[in-house]
Amino acid sequence: MKAINRFENGSSIEFDLTAPIIPLVGLGGCFFAQTIKDFRRALTNKSFGDESGNFYYSLDEKYFFLTIGAKNKEIEIEIDLFTGKINSMICRKGYLGKLENEFGIGTSIKTILARDGNLSFNLDTDWFDRAPFDGLIIYVPPIFKDKCVDAAVMGTDYPDFDIEVIGLIDLDFAKEHFQDGQLTFQV
Repeated sequence: MKAINRFENGSSIEFDLTAPIIPLVGLGGCFFAQTIKDFRRALTNKSFGDESGNFYYSLDEKYFFLTIGAKNKEIEIEIDLFTGKINSMICRKGYLGKLENEFGIGTSIKTILARDGNLSFNLDTDWFDRAPFDGLIIYVPPIFKDKCVDAAVMGTDYPDFDIEVIGLIDLDFAKEHFQDGQLTFQV
């Protein structure tokens, strides 16, 4: 038997589109320390058809993940349904929060590379990250992926593009799923 109770209040998830992007911590007002329980009220009321919350959710039946995002997809968080933990977060166009060094969505990749000597293109994952890995991922737009691979292999300049998607992943999750040398972790 399945049963669930509706909550009288607390039916919204308020994402903060100006919150800083902090590797190892979170973005958008969400934190890796949170679990699925922190979203229980909002998810329960949403399941009863409450449209007052400015978010959506979906279930991935293949990987058993819950995705919760802002309606315009500026932010998405993914929660592992087996553990209840947030494993990753991403932000896109419309997100105004910045990394500690004042970079964010819409910033030129060349600008960031010039200022952050630890950031480089990872040939194993096809994204930009830091070594040692701190959970920060800068995704390459698909039209620039081959050019970034060529630049990394040949040691030439990367193509310039404005950042469209920034991700954070939990380090425990990364260590479990990228254990074959794809990422460099601090010892």
